[in-house]
Amino acid sequence: MSKIETPLTVILIFACLYLFTYNIVDGHNNRIAKAESERALAEKIILDEKRAAEIASRSLDITIVHDNDPDTYIQSVVLSAAASYDNESDSMEFYWKQFSGNNVADINDTRKNSVLNFDAQSGNYGFELTVTDNYGASCTDTFWVNVSPEPNSCPVVVIK
Repeated sequence: MSKIETPLTVILIFACLYLFTYNIVDGHNNRIAKAESERALAEKIILDEKRAAEIASRSLDITIVHDNDPDTYIQSVVLSAAASYDNESDSMEFYWKQFSGNNVADINDTRKNSVLNFDAQSGNYGFELTVTDNYGASCTDTFWVNVSPEPNSCPVVVIK
């Protein structure tokens, strides 16, 4: 080897080592970036699923005050989901289910309707409404209907 080839060989060896090390480090950094990207995507999916679960488990409390008429003890109740909509304008099917309280009139007749009508005595009633589009996507809301008892207080006795 000549005097020039030895320093060139050393330089080439160091250049090769540098490129080899750079490729290893760069590959490692790419793997880390990919792992972070996948973790961020997984966290977004978990967040989206959590939001979907929150939407799917909404609950609404409705209190109905009686009419102050001593001759009535039944209150007419109308629950309407007619304002419901699907973002893609798909057709929807409604399924009402009572899970708590005195049984109301047979709701099987209204299961496909967006409106549920029933007469209720004072008490608490629990319903679920599941709305499903024609692709099978569905959302369920829970409704608690609290019918207040007829207000009544003891007569005031005045003795003179």
